[in-house]
Amino acid sequence: MPDLRAGLQAKYLPQNRYANFGPSLKSVHIRGFRGVHDLKVDLLYPITAISGLNGAGKSTVGQLCLGAYRKPSTVTEIKRFYVRDFFPASVADPNPFGPDSSVVFEYNTTDPVAPQTLTVARAAKEWSGYKRQPERSCYYIGFTIYIPKVEQRDLSMYRSQQLTLGPQRPIPEGVRERVGRILGQQYDAMHFQGITHGQRSGELGVAQRFGAQYSENNMGFGEGRTLYLVDLMEHSPEQSLFVIEEPETSLHGNAQHELAKYLVDVCHRRHHQVILTTHSSIILDALPADARVMLLRDAAGVAAFPQMSAARAKSILTGGHHRDLSVLVEDTFAKLLLTEMIRRVDPPLLACIEIFEVGNTKAVRSGALLMARIKRPFAAVRDADVGPDPQNGLFSFPGTMPPEREVYMRAEVQARLADEFGIDVAHIFTQHQVDNHHDFTKILAAQTSTLPDFMATLAVRAYLDAIGNAAYQPIVAGIQTRLP
Repeated sequence: MPDLRAGLQAKYLPQNRYANFGPSLKSVHIRGFRGVHDLKVDLLYPITAISGLNGAGKSTVGQLCLGAYRKPSTVTEIKRFYVRDFFPASVADPNPFGPDSSVVFEYNTTDPVAPQTLTVARAAKEWSGYKRQPERSCYYIGFTIYIPKVEQRDLSMYRSQQLTLGPQRPIPEGVRERVGRILGQQYDAMHFQGITHGQRSGELGVAQRFGAQYSENNMGFGEGRTLYLVDLMEHSPEQSLFVIEEPETSLHGNAQHELAKYLVDVCHRRHHQVILTTHSSIILDALPADARVMLLRDAAGVAAFPQMSAARAKSILTGGHHRDLSVLVEDTFAKLLLTEMIRRVDPPLLACIEIFEVGNTKAVRSGALLMARIKRPFAAVRDADVGPDPQNGLFSFPGTMPPEREVYMRAEVQARLADEFGIDVAHIFTQHQVDNHHDFTKILAAQTSTLPDFMATLAVRAYLDAIGNAAYQPIVAGIQTRLP
């Protein structure tokens, strides 16, 4: 199946962005809210998953984004959000913002290099800057989107024997199937049942499964919340903005993964923009690097670290209860290459470190900056075409090209693969017009009917034999110096 994440990324390229997503948010720059003194968050993907420790400022970012738009004049059933909705001043909280607090919103426009900029700031006792905002339907999916009826003291519970059933609102088959896919369940049917008691009215979600019918009064929290969330995202106007608080709540691991896939799918189909807060490494891992932002709050304030890997986020969110040293590399091939280098020079070192694949060169640099700021021991090894910066813990692989090119273009490696598989590596790359070095292993493995991991390991070992230990001993020595 095609990777919808890449398809969604293509739709969100600067030259395609406005045509598909309209005046979506490009960035938000926050000054002076809940201890967030000066924070800019770039929104690089239609979905932005903001992670961080409790109190880092995740909800602050999401809630302020809801104040970026006017309600469409054609929409009546939703409310418009203002800054005051989320930051009320009171005797208990006299200063949730300062006198100079402001939010600068950047919106995508028809010109990829000329976003619209608008500032909402404090003017006397009110907030100004709303009038020129573009229109968009905005939805806040906090924890009250679905509160179990028993906790609400809902009429469906305490007046259950005196209810009058009203019309049913059908739930389309597509919604039912998507809810079932997220939860790992197969539903025969779903609908919303209207209910009344006196002057009060409401509705109940009703599901049929395995020949039994039950209402949301007998659903778990995760099941009920997923139903309401999917129904809302499918029936809201296209190009809506959704801010979702911790969508993983009460969902098992696979359901979290499927929910992340659903968010990609619905944004691909309906061109929504989603900003969510999460502590789930499963959700982070299911989204591409451009969708991830880690917030860190310390004595210097709150800082944003984009494109943070799910593994790195997990390490931070669990307080670093992992190995003594985190080593950051770009991808799987780089991890294999570094592992084999260390195995040849200092095998016990592998038990003291954990190697994380964090993405591209920018993500490695961002990860290194974050590790330095939170004072956690780290080292980073970048591709040879970027270069080292050992004083800041950044090292570089041997050569002048990305690791895959250094390895597979080496004559000794090609000879080793010819002996093993009877193939001409250069001819295969020419025949298949392989320009992307990330595809080298996959193409050769397919040609030889072997596993990509086996192919890569053979190639890496032949390469290390050819260049000799002296070529990479300095990298291992540099990592050793970074151990606490």
